[in-house]
Amino acid sequence: MRLRTRVVAALLAVAVVLSLLSLAGFAFYRDEVVAQEERDLARTAQSVAEQIDIVLSEKKRVVSLWSLRPGIGDHGSASQEEALRTFVAATDFSGASVIASNGTMTAIEGRGIESDQALVGRDFSDRRYFQRAMSGETYVSDPMRAESGNVVVTVSAPISRGGRQLGTFNGAFHVQRGDLFRGIAAAGDETGRITVLANDSVVFETGAGESGDAAIRSTATVESTGWTVVATTTEAALQSRLRAATLLQFGTLAVVLLSVAALGGWLYREYVHNFERLVAGFGALVVGDYGTTVSLSGSTEWQEVGDYFNELSETLARRRVEVAVLNRVLRHNLRNAMTVVAGNADYLADHVEDDRLADVAVRIRDRSESLLALAERARTVESTLRGGDRPPPARPVADVVEETAAGLREEYPEATVAVEGAPPAVAVPGGDLVAVAVDELVTNAVVHGGGTARITVGADEASVSIAVADEGPGMPAVERRILEEPFVETATDHGTGLGLWIVTWIVDRLGGDVSVAVDGGTTVTVRFPRAETE
Repeated sequence: MRLRTRVVAALLAVAVVLSLLSLAGFAFYRDEVVAQEERDLARTAQSVAEQIDIVLSEKKRVVSLWSLRPGIGDHGSASQEEALRTFVAATDFSGASVIASNGTMTAIEGRGIESDQALVGRDFSDRRYFQRAMSGETYVSDPMRAESGNVVVTVSAPISRGGRQLGTFNGAFHVQRGDLFRGIAAAGDETGRITVLANDSVVFETGAGESGDAAIRSTATVESTGWTVVATTTEAALQSRLRAATLLQFGTLAVVLLSVAALGGWLYREYVHNFERLVAGFGALVVGDYGTTVSLSGSTEWQEVGDYFNELSETLARRRVEVAVLNRVLRHNLRNAMTVVAGNADYLADHVEDDRLADVAVRIRDRSESLLALAERARTVESTLRGGDRPPPARPVADVVEETAAGLREEYPEATVAVEGAPPAVAVPGGDLVAVAVDELVTNAVVHGGGTARITVGADEASVSIAVADEGPGMPAVERRILEEPFVETATDHGTGLGLWIVTWIVDRLGGDVSVAVDGGTTVTVRFPRAETE
């Protein structure tokens, strides 16, 4: 998989994981918004219930204290009426009354509340607040509709003198007026709606939304009265909070994805793009396009890598020119010199009468021809190995081996060159290069292996093997290293010629391999990938 694909896949995986985490976080946050709203409503309902309890406790304390004032228990007296007027004027109660122990109302005073003096003398013994106060309790009644039509709450306390119950003192206040529900309206604005119920009747209600439009609700009980406080939030208010949470979450997700995209762009510019340029540069070097330069952007390290690559490419280009010039000059001069030497050797051999000198002249000529052949092989190898990225076309292995063997039999008529098992339908890539390699191996076997060479060809579904065996003393270790190992020649450790180097270069060029076995002779086996016959 290419680096660009791997980087894109990794970034996509990161984006998907972060998106899933963000969506999971959104679902969790949405649930947390609902849970937090429930907690807030529970706190609000409890707070309102406690506020009502505090206010009612204060009102009960005030009524209890006023029930002890002089004149309150003097039924029908002017002092009783004055005490009631003072109570209404000094407190936030809307009205006050006194009921004698027999249930008869003896005095009443108020602002817009049962102030009709016609009520004086009527029987109120059936009223629950009167009954509870006569039992010795300071009592807060449920909201009720008074004779005046107002919805009121009555706080009653017993009037006791000398251990005797004289009646009850009753302070009344409007439900929608006074300080009982002061502060509840603000809580309703924050949460949605606050409703106070007594015996399933609405005592007080404030806030936004319709009563049936509740999405979440929470309740609390007013401890002193048993009233129920209901705090609700509307569907619209809850959806507004959830929409805000959704927008925040998707905004966060967008930032995450943009960050991943920015990271991907940076990674591409910093790494992928530079790697692609390097790969293209190395590809040019592989096909021999020395002198190719690359321009790498980004950090100082990348610029240093680019500089080193360009320096290497320029060095290779110089070396190729230097080697080409040196090779051409050496071969040209060697060929010209050896041609002169061979000509003079032939002249001496033909014109001297001393047989010993004639033999020397022949040896000089043979050595000159050998050096000329070496120069020719060097030229052939140079032209084939520098023939570009595409090797010569495939050829049937049988043709390659038979033609090479026939040529060597003519060159070395005293040698024995045998071919075994060459399959006619099997082809090898770069047939002409394979022929050069086989020629070098067989020549080496004939010259150094006792004058006998046996070529054995084998094939399977994937490869073709060519084994060249001789009956000589065995290939020296340094020569085997040329074929089997990455080997660098030194002044004291080197081969004796070009032949085995040529074999190694050709095998590497065609993607094959080579092995050497020394046992009563030497067997060199080269293997090449199998190719189809054109």
